[in-house]
Amino acid sequence: MHAPLEALRLFHLGCAAGSLSLFVWRGVRQWQGRPVLHRLGRRIVPDVIDTMLLLSGLSMVMVLRQYPFVETWMTIKLFLVAVYIMLGFVAFRLGKHARLRRAAWWGALLVFAGILAIVRVHLSGYF
Repeated sequence: MHAPLEALRLFHLGCAAGSLSLFVWRGVRQWQGRPVLHRLGRRIVPDVIDTMLLLSGLSMVMVLRQYPFVETWMTIKLFLVAVYIMLGFVAFRLGKHARLRRAAWWGALLVFAGILAIVRVHLSGYF
C-alpha cells in the first residue's frame, strides 16, 4: 500500500473516532443535565472535526475511485451518513423532549456502527 493512502486512511479514521467521541461525550453530558455550554466544545470543535472528516472522506473516494451512485455500497454509506447527521440534529438541536433526543442519540450510534460495518466489509481488500 502507498504511504500517502495509508496516511489519509489513518487521518480519516482519526477524524471519525474524534467525531464519535465528541458525539458520545455531548450526549452523556446532556443526559446528566449538564449540556456543553461553551461554544468551542458545543459547536466549533465538532464542526471542524466533521469538516475534516468530510474532506478526508471525499479525498479517499477520489483516490480509491469508489464513487457514490456508481458503487452501491458507497451510495448506502452516503445515505447512512445523512441519516446520522439528521439524527444528530434531533439529538442536540431539534428534539423537544428528552425521550426523543435520547432515542435519536441511540439511533445515531447504531447508524454509525452500520457505517463502520459497511466500510469494513467493502474496503478490507484495499488496506
